[in-house]
Amino acid sequence: MVQSIRSLSANIADLLLDVVFLVDRRGIIVDVSAGCERMLGYRPTELIGQYMLDLVVPEDRAITCMESARVQAGQERVGFENRYLHKDGRRVDVMWSARYIADHGLRLGVGRDISARKRAERRQAATYAISEAVYHAGDLAGLCGEIHAILDRLVGAPGMVVVSDPTPQHGFKIIYQRDHDPKTRLPSRACLARWRATATAPDSVASDAVRHVGGGRLNTWLMIDLGGPAGTIGALLLRDHAGTGYSPADRGLLHFVAAQVGLALERKRLHDDLMRSACHDELTGLPNRRLFFDRIRTAVARARRCHSRLGLLYVDVNDFKQVNDCYGHAAGDALLREVAARLVECARESDTVARLGGDEFVLLLEDLQAPEDAEHCADKIRAALVRPVPTQCAPLHIGVSIGIGLFPDHADQVETLLMHADAHMYTRKRAHKCGES
Repeated sequence: MVQSIRSLSANIADLLLDVVFLVDRRGIIVDVSAGCERMLGYRPTELIGQYMLDLVVPEDRAITCMESARVQAGQERVGFENRYLHKDGRRVDVMWSARYIADHGLRLGVGRDISARKRAERRQAATYAISEAVYHAGDLAGLCGEIHAILDRLVGAPGMVVVSDPTPQHGFKIIYQRDHDPKTRLPSRACLARWRATATAPDSVASDAVRHVGGGRLNTWLMIDLGGPAGTIGALLLRDHAGTGYSPADRGLLHFVAAQVGLALERKRLHDDLMRSACHDELTGLPNRRLFFDRIRTAVARARRCHSRLGLLYVDVNDFKQVNDCYGHAAGDALLREVAARLVECARESDTVARLGGDEFVLLLEDLQAPEDAEHCADKIRAALVRPVPTQCAPLHIGVSIGIGLFPDHADQVETLLMHADAHMYTRKRAHKCGES
């Protein structure tokens, strides 16, 4: 009877061009059709007597055991999918139809290689998931972390490194690096530099494999260029999960994903640049009027809630128009950049230094212990600006007028606080002009 079942399975295999397995209650392969060599790389004689579960990808073994139990319980199953290890180490996606032959205690399973369809699905899933990650990620490192998780689910990538393209001044900049295996040592910058120096063709074995010894063992990484609209912007490195190298099919998928990653990183970088341009002054790099008003509203609300004091210093450069008229706008720009840098030096990390426009700057000082602290900061600024600013034309001496507003001493609303500091600054400015005359 078993022989007749084997003959039947062979005939089915010939008709369907799929692979037919006969497996006993213990999970041992009793017979298999010749198509197994086409699908998994093994001849039937190599598989008969082996445990079927040993061929299954480790991550899929638990669900495969559950499915086998259902079949042995008498349920006919159609459309179950799992992954098997090919003889060459690559992974093969298989869809099964199975039933249990109770009289002989055998499971009859017909497997179909659906790797091509699954690769197409993974491409689509990767594109969608990366687009979602770009939308939700807060920064480039966070975005790369999301992409790492996506690739690990798709093809098994426990280790990942993302680097920017090297420059003569700074070399590589590591944007993201992580390996789930703590025993694996990530490639060093020197290793990456050697790879870049010897790489010739993007798809050659020599150029996309990085091998180095770390932790007493050989680690192999696949390295793929990340391209953007302006050309190569960096590289994506993925650690070989099995030590056998990524299959040609997986490499094709990874090159496709790398292209999406490159575009995503470029879009994220452009978005960050646009956000920075929208919230920061182009000349000095300081927060601009928009970002400053957002921060002062938040700071006043926090101070009101915590019953704390904050200070606002309104800083205006004296006689700035004369600098532009006498020495040109390039000298004026150099002066403003130097004023901004010295103001930042006088502020704490928790303070905000912003340029409102022209020659007007503000300092937002949070959590002041006493009203005198704001005046001490103003004195510190005046002392810092005593030193002349060197320019191509001549050293320029800086004079500033500083107005001070305190919350809640002078005002308890943002607008009135700004008006008080502004009025105090103009009082100082008029006193400076009267002193000159």
